[in-house]
Amino acid sequence: MKKAMLGALLTVAAMTAQAATDQVVETSAIVNGTIVLAKDGAVQTAVIDNPAKYGQPIADFVQKAALQWRFKPVLRGGQPVVAKASMHARVVLTQKPDGNYVAQIKGVSFGDYDPNDTSALREGKMITPSYPLEAVVSHVQGTVYLAFRVDRSGHVAQAVAEQVDIDGRGPEGVLRHYREVLARSALLAIRGWTFLPPTTGKLAKEDSWTGRIPVSYHLGTNHSQPVWQAYVPGPYTPAPWVGKPDVSAADALAGGSLQTDGAGPTLLSAASKHG
Repeated sequence: MKKAMLGALLTVAAMTAQAATDQVVETSAIVNGTIVLAKDGAVQTAVIDNPAKYGQPIADFVQKAALQWRFKPVLRGGQPVVAKASMHARVVLTQKPDGNYVAQIKGVSFGDYDPNDTSALREGKMITPSYPLEAVVSHVQGTVYLAFRVDRSGHVAQAVAEQVDIDGRGPEGVLRHYREVLARSALLAIRGWTFLPPTTGKLAKEDSWTGRIPVSYHLGTNHSQPVWQAYVPGPYTPAPWVGKPDVSAADALAGGSLQTDGAGPTLLSAASKHG
């Protein structure tokens, strides 16, 4: 992917170049779109929402990758059907020694939260986490990606911060401290949340359900957040009760999006792709 194709992203990529050589800083964006699946699970169409928002080369890159994905056929009444789903792909930019940029799809998630969808977890009582004072004073911002298990009563039985990304560089010990500070705040809040379990569909008879949701700690309004963000990704900690954890999808959730494991289309092929 040539520099001329990514001219609009040079300012953001420059933040990555300023990072210390021994500390990984990612510059990424969640690219949103819609896919339509054929009866056999192939992707018929892939449309990127507002391509100019990310840069046309990036939009084309994600669209081309999505058209190569293969899903488990979606069944209704035991029969495969054509299905439509929203798509969220985290695209990461890295700069090569020659000055060009490489784009990678790090992870994907599918489907948006729908309060009327009774086949997936729905929000019950949700208490907004408190922004830790020491993080506010130090102007520390970041995102906590939570995984949690909900029992049949709708209460959170287990929860873990799978990943915490900090929007800025610093000594590893400092970043580790603030990851723990933000994670502690998010976990304290989610233990008081309740959810409405699935009552229809393939998940209705399960004894418990795994959900995922990002918790954002950013100063100011959401409108002030750039599409492309530079941050230091935290280590991945898999939820211990999940049989096959997916590190690639841990931080691929759209902001504020509640996801239920097992709901929505199931991707069979690998989503990760370089361009």
